[in-house]
Amino acid sequence: MKNIKSLLLAALVGLSSTSCNDFLELEPLNDIVLENFWTDKSDVESVLLGAYSALETSDCLLRMVIWGEMRSDNMTESNSSPEAIQQICRENLLITNDYCKYNKFYDVINRANTVLHFAPIVADKDPNYLWIELKANEAEAVALRCLCYWYLIRAFHDVPYVTEPSIDDEGGYKKFYVPQSDFDTILTQIIADLESVKDDAMKKYPSDLENTARITQSAICAMLADMYLWRGQEGDYDKCISVCQEITTQKKKEFEDLKIKKGKDNTIKEYNGYPLISNIPNNEILGNSYNEIFGTGNSFESLFELPYDDKVSNGLVSSYYQSSSNAENQSTGNVKALDKIGSVRGEDNSVFVQMHDTRYHQSVVERGTSYGICKYAYSSVSITGTSSGVDLSESTMRNSSSQPNWIIYRYSEVLLFEAEANIMKAKSIHPSGADSLAMAFEVSGYLNKAFDLIDAVNKRAIGYIAEEGVSKPFNPKTLSKEDYPSVSMMENLLFQERRRELMFEGKRWFDLVRISRRDGNQNRMLRFLSDKFSASVYSAVKIRLKDPYAMYFPMAKDEVKNSQGVLRQNPVYKDDEDVKLATH
Repeated sequence: MKNIKSLLLAALVGLSSTSCNDFLELEPLNDIVLENFWTDKSDVESVLLGAYSALETSDCLLRMVIWGEMRSDNMTESNSSPEAIQQICRENLLITNDYCKYNKFYDVINRANTVLHFAPIVADKDPNYLWIELKANEAEAVALRCLCYWYLIRAFHDVPYVTEPSIDDEGGYKKFYVPQSDFDTILTQIIADLESVKDDAMKKYPSDLENTARITQSAICAMLADMYLWRGQEGDYDKCISVCQEITTQKKKEFEDLKIKKGKDNTIKEYNGYPLISNIPNNEILGNSYNEIFGTGNSFESLFELPYDDKVSNGLVSSYYQSSSNAENQSTGNVKALDKIGSVRGEDNSVFVQMHDTRYHQSVVERGTSYGICKYAYSSVSITGTSSGVDLSESTMRNSSSQPNWIIYRYSEVLLFEAEANIMKAKSIHPSGADSLAMAFEVSGYLNKAFDLIDAVNKRAIGYIAEEGVSKPFNPKTLSKEDYPSVSMMENLLFQERRRELMFEGKRWFDLVRISRRDGNQNRMLRFLSDKFSASVYSAVKIRLKDPYAMYFPMAKDEVKNSQGVLRQNPVYKDDEDVKLATH
């Protein structure tokens, strides 16, 4: 990882930039760079790694979580929340909120576009720059650009869509101020772009660390699976299943290789036939899966994650989640978990309905009368189990020099992607008439497949104990297919499992938006949010969120003003924003 980080830092020095405005950061490249920089393949690699490094910045990382999680029923404000975060957690979004600005994502996009512009030129100059290397670099650049647009449209719906780099000052402001394209147009385009480059991307890098810190074919497959579920057009669910199975095929091969390489020390086990990191390998440490995925990082299950270390810190976790000082003071970070997540466990209406679900202690920690967020903040955990449940027996909070990587996609989510696609295929079938029995059988097949995938993720999370050399669950109550006989019940289970597995990873609000887009209304989203607000605030939130555009962030006031009439404000939000929703 240190080698990767050194390259990233060198790339930033080699191609530095300064912001020219807050609307759309497409700063021209220095003329000296244009004349002297693009000569061989190392120059392409340097700027490409600079794009990764730009995505790593706190401006981007914090927005990934704010846009994807903080409005959800997982998080709420704490006593130390900055004003801008309080507004977001209270569903009181103002056009002056700093997190409505997205220019740093366009920095990444411009770097990627610059690589796509100059890499073919360099290939003509440098005989050592092989065609296969060029295509792999282009695939990385396209994927990084698509990933940025994926975050942007889920957060804002309509955004400027730019595929050409800013490499000179010609064209005046019109070159920098680009009209918005709508959500569906951009989604269709980035899907097409990813499909076109997927097979050109690296399948495996020479270094294990590069396989998680850089874009691979599996990372692109995960992005496509996610996008297919959102688009939901004819054939998209089959496509989602197909790319998920590509990843599973690759993971099964890696699993077989690890069995040969590591033998009994291999920590990967199969759950319903799917290889996942064991929670208690060799009957030793309960909580091992957390330790490898979120503690050490760059794990077997990681498909793409942003690397951090003592030179480039992950300020999100230490400031917004937990730090050593929070632990000492029994306080939360700048945000905290919704109280119900921590205070109610093992009941039908709780988030963690199984008392032996180790993810409870890997996600939340009691801080007085509140619950802090400990996912990523712990470098390691050890969990003790009894016949009645699991309890945290030991944990290690990260010190100031221990920086957690941030995971964008991991394999367990891919299994849940595939499960969702199967459920949606079942949902599209309506048994009736002479074909009702055949169609009902087809529905059952999709639901059985979905359950196996969900159950695999769930099984890994449940605490096990060694008994006569055999791992057995403490609690005989595990998921049962018979408890989810209908499509709607299986769909509910899926989103419950996604919530437990991916809690605080910047996914939950996006899940609620996807549900609402499918339903054509925000009713389910509002039911989930009812636990977050007092009665008076909830009444105001319901009124606001009845408009589908309210699910998205407003454009920043200054960006609209500075765009010379090019940008349109989200129609839900007024320019003056005189009226604010009630506070808690």
